[in-house]
Amino acid sequence: MTALVRTELRKITSTRLWWGLLIGAVVFSGIQSLASAILAGLEAGAGAPAMPGLETGEAVRTVYPMAMFTGTYLFALVLGITGMTGEYRHQTITSTFLVSPRRARVVVAKIFAHALMGLLYGVLGLLTVLVVGGAAMSIRGYGLGLDAERLWLTNGLAVLAVAVWTVLGVGVGTLIRSQVAAIVAAVLFTFLVEPLVTFALAGIDALSMDWLVKWLPSNASSALMAPGDVMLDYLDWWLGGLVLLGYGLVLAGLGVLVSVRRDVS
Repeated sequence: MTALVRTELRKITSTRLWWGLLIGAVVFSGIQSLASAILAGLEAGAGAPAMPGLETGEAVRTVYPMAMFTGTYLFALVLGITGMTGEYRHQTITSTFLVSPRRARVVVAKIFAHALMGLLYGVLGLLTVLVVGGAAMSIRGYGLGLDAERLWLTNGLAVLAVAVWTVLGVGVGTLIRSQVAAIVAAVLFTFLVEPLVTFALAGIDALSMDWLVKWLPSNASSALMAPGDVMLDYLDWWLGGLVLLGYGLVLAGLGVLVSVRRDVS
């Protein structure tokens, strides 16, 4: 298994895609952190209450772990998707399974390898927001906020969440062979379907369905960052983490099951 994981890591790092996505994740995380630090404490407009100031732990978590996760998880998701769909797109899946006929072991190795890459994305994204966000907070006359409540626990959870989203990508890529279709479906669900469902069910009091939408993967991920008072009453951070991990395990398990039963030709 160790040899298979090393092989999968070599497959990932032998292409330009992984560092192209990494650059995107780092840049987007930095922009998110900078914007969060600049806008913290300002009036939101349209009669909305002011956003928490940088002297609060809630705002500091928005500048650091929330910005990192928001800027990184989509790129990690795409990395996981391409890790599996790339085998079908370039027609290397047959030779892969011929070299290692036990398909379940191959898929599990892919999951571990991509989870490690997800951790790398999360760590580098976190370092980026610590530098960019910390600089922006200092320019605004605040401290770095590194002693904020639950900050380092949330930082670690955010990094783990990015790794789980990479595993989710591997699962999606196993279930949907077409690389374009898998990426489009994942992005549409994450950025369009889930937010619309959240807004419709949680934003309309008459529906009283916020108990349901808080269990969706993006909302469970957000619960890890302890975002504070927002439209949605998030799960407790630890429960959000378990829910997200559950999604990862279910999709990973489906990926193993499908790969074993499906004809690769």
